Amino acid sequence: MTLSRRVLALVCVSALSAPVAAWAQSTNDGKLDAEAAAMRERHLANTDKLFDEARKDMALVVIPTVNFDAGPPRNFDDAATRDQFTRQSSTLLHWQHKTEKGYAMTVGQGKHKFDFSDTGPLFQTTRGALAYQVLPVWPGEYRLNRITYHQPRTELPDSTARAKSMDYQKDLGMATLTETADIDFKKEGPWTPLSPSEDGLGSGCEVTLRFGEGCNEAAREYRWVEGARRAFHNREAEMLPVAGVDTELLFTPLATITLKAGDVVLMDGFKLPDDQPAIAKDSCGVLAREWVCTVDSMTLERLPASLEDFRKAATAGSFQLPKLDAALRDLVYVEPKYYFEPAAGAPNRFDMKK
Repeated sequence: MTLSRRVLALVCVSALSAPVAAWAQSTNDGKLDAEAAAMRERHLANTDKLFDEARKDMALVVIPTVNFDAGPPRNFDDAATRDQFTRQSSTLLHWQHKTEKGYAMTVGQGKHKFDFSDTGPLFQTTRGALAYQVLPVWPGEYRLNRITYHQPRTELPDSTARAKSMDYQKDLGMATLTETADIDFKKEGPWTPLSPSEDGLGSGCEVTLRFGEGCNEAAREYRWVEGARRAFHNREAEMLPVAGVDTELLFTPLATITLKAGDVVLMDGFKLPDDQPAIAKDSCGVLAREWVCTVDSMTLERLPASLEDFRKAATAGSFQLPKLDAALRDLVYVEPKYYFEPAAGAPNRFDMKK
């Protein structure tokens, strides 16, 4: 095990303790609150150490994603608003290693399981509409060819058809759909949620167990759900079972980038619009015991990154990550290599179609 792997293991262990810390914070128990705070400080120190040690064997990558705090606060009492936010905030873009299976760099606000081969973002700072996420990445060539997200209040297509095999020469990609059993809440009357000072969950990224900023809307949505659960137990809300679908898109790569150990790289990010992708009509069915559809086309929007803009965001040092702050002084912009041309007159829109 290399030094970086030892530190990765340390961060992984402390990260596993994070839900315990969150539970302790929610009890309003002074002793447990102190233990939770100490646990978070240890996790923060381990994460900073990882960023420092990772430079010896890994690259540090900064990629912008959507800052959900940039707009006005959402009305989470509205079911359609909750559904849209769930779809958007669950989206993860996966740059997969070209030759090493399981190795990837995953970007986005969705929940990501920490893994040695794919740490996911460990810190983020915001500037305007962008949230700059920082992640350690193992060396190699990575291609953007996988996206995952959850679509609530959605059912699988009503069909008994058997899906056709994918034609890699003709089809852009494939969508694998997995049915989920979700729950939602309907108000029976007004309920009074606990204030942030009462629920003990902290503020911003403390609530979502992240480091940095840009978590306020996610924290508000989490608090809405917790308030709805309390209201249900108080008979002030109705709990409703609803269908949902987890979607995995595998597609012809949009872009590729090669990273070396010691690199500290800023690169462009991407966004999947709400109306994407376009699923080929009558293509859905069961293939190898999975429900799949072929992807006819897909549009991705580029989120341009610039060193000047990133330098205006809050620094890692301001979030008690001094070693990461020092490492980011060597940050350089690197543009990925693209396999598709941007749309005419829209340099940041890529309309992908075979």
